Parts: sequence; structure tokens; C-alpha cells
Amino acid sequence: MVSQSYIDAFIPEGKSSDVCINCGECLQRCPVMRMGREESWREIERLLAGEEPQRVLDECTFCFSCNSYCPHGLRPYNLIMERMVARNRVSGAAIPDYLNYMMTGKSESGYFTDIYRSLPQEDQEILDRWSTPPAASRDTLFIGCYGRTICQQLENSRTLASLPKFGAREACCGEIPHRFGDYRYFSELVERTRGLLEALDTERLVCYCGSCANYLGNIWPNYHGVELPYAVISLYEWLWEKYNAGELPTPRKLSKDVVVSDSCYTSELGDSFYEAIRGLYDAVGLRTVELPNSRFDSLCCGFACGIRNGYDTAQVAIEAAKKLDQILATQVGAVSVNCPGCWAGVTGAATAAGKELKVRFGISDILRAFDEA
Repeated sequence: MVSQSYIDAFIPEGKSSDVCINCGECLQRCPVMRMGREESWREIERLLAGEEPQRVLDECTFCFSCNSYCPHGLRPYNLIMERMVARNRVSGAAIPDYLNYMMTGKSESGYFTDIYRSLPQEDQEILDRWSTPPAASRDTLFIGCYGRTICQQLENSRTLASLPKFGAREACCGEIPHRFGDYRYFSELVERTRGLLEALDTERLVCYCGSCANYLGNIWPNYHGVELPYAVISLYEWLWEKYNAGELPTPRKLSKDVVVSDSCYTSELGDSFYEAIRGLYDAVGLRTVELPNSRFDSLCCGFACGIRNGYDTAQVAIEAAKKLDQILATQVGAVSVNCPGCWAGVTGAATAAGKELKVRFGISDILRAFDEA
């Protein structure tokens, strides 16, 4: 059944509606709130009853980590999102114009669609090719909103030459409307993009963006009830698989120290995603430094906090500063991220704090190392 709201996915299909025993484990282990047992029990009771919680909606960073900690496999993230959206609705807080502008295809003018229109002719020709489903293949590379802004880089990558590519301009995984409370438009995006993706004749969809891998391979089927007719993996996992099989050349060693900044959604992708990233970093000579909060316990870059307190953008800066503090404490001058939102969030936090920090997009470094082998 296709879900119509966040709360529909709180209790997964096949589980009893009374399976939540109000243990509070999700809030006790939350990397941000770290509640005591009795406080967590009271907060969960309020959330389940639709009552105003004392802390959760003012402090949650919507990072997905709570889903990893529920002993019964529930999705507290969805319960909290349902209550956050309801609070904003009651207060009259509408989704701001700048967020609507970020949602691909919601209006004729949008952040990514305007970028696509401004690209040079060579890029336009690449985008035109990517808009047609390629010939049948075992693996097909799906290039989402951000990847389509660097189409020459991806089209000309020797490492990706064997992967047929698809990235129609209007295709989008729907993360931004989903993370910011526009479930209706998220549903519209899913239907539009599903129609485009179901035309592909492939066994696996390899997503350039980790967030696309999460949404197409996890959120769509497990939260929303829409499953694609093939497996979905991330490009990190595809590269790691090919590297271990000896199908990629020995990469050029970059020989650099970097802080690994895990994105909040990666807790949904699990150990295979974390191990692929770290394995590839090691393969290309990136010496990694871990943060106190990493993997399933990572802090949010602040981006998703934009839904909090009536879309108060100050909340983004507050949460981003917490992650930046951990990064700066390592005294390593470069940080590697695996999400375009994190790239913008960490870069913005460093700039606001007047700190020099090289924020690197991990997949770009990895591809460059293999391409230059």
C-alpha cells in the first residue's frame, strides 16, 4: 500500500499497531538529545498521543538515527516528522519560498532546473542523451539533481565509462520535499520519477548520490510503498565491488589526511555503505580521521533542521556548529562528505565561523584517483 503521510510508515507493514512498548530507547540513544529513561518514556507517550512534547520537536535534527535504535524495528523518525508537520500547520508556518525553489519540478523555475538551463551547449547535449533510457545492461548509473550539474565530469570519467547513464532533467528522488514536510509533492515526484525509471532495462540501479540510493532503494519501498523492479545500490558500493574484484586499475594515491563526515541519512543505508566509503578512501590513499559521532551515531550537518521551529533558518546554523566543532577539534584541515547538502552545510558553517576548512566531496576525489591511474 502506498503511504499518504509520514505516520503511515512509523509501524512497518506486518507489525502490530501496539508493538511500540514505549521503551524510549530511540530517544535515550539519540546522538543529540540523550534523554534519561523516564523522560524518554514521557516524551514518547506525548508523541504517540499527538500531544505537544517538551523537547523533541525543539531539539530533533531529523537525522534518522532513532530508526537504528528501535528494538522492534519501528521508524520513530516518521512519528516525529508527522508531529513536526502538524505543529507547523497549526502555527501557520508555511514551507518557505527558498525551500520550494529547491524542489525539482515544483514550478517552472527551480534551483536545479535553472542551473540546467544555464549550462553550455555541450552539457545540454549530454543531458539530452541522459534523458533517453540506455540499452539494456546489468547496471545503469542514475544521475540525480546534483550530478546533472557536473555532467561533463561524469560523462568523461574513464572509471564510469562502462556504466550506461540515465538522468532525465525532471527525475528526482524527492528527498527535499520529504525532509521538509511536503508529503503531497513528494508523492507526486515519486510517481513522476517512477514512470521514468521503470523504462530502464537493468538489473541494478547504481546511484551517483548516496541520498538517491537511500530514497530510491529504501524510503520509496519501505516508507512509501513504491518499489522499483530492480536492485538499488550506491556508486560507492559499486566501485568497492569492482575494486575488490580487480576490475578497476590501481588508483593514484592522493596521500592526504581527511576527516570523515558521515551524512545523517547514511544510517539508513547501513554497514555496507560505511565500509565501501572507508575502503575506497583507503584504496586511494586518503588517511581517514573519525569523528566522535560517526556512522549510525553521526550528527546532522544542520540542513534538515530547517523544518524546525516554523522553518527558522537559525536552527540550521545552531546544529551545523556542533558538527563543525567536532571537525575542527581534529586539527585536520580537510573534511570529506558524501552528500551535497552536507557539502553546503559544513562549508557554510566554516565560513560563518571564519575557519579555513577544505570541504571535499568524497566521490569526486575517489573518481579522480581512479581516472588518473
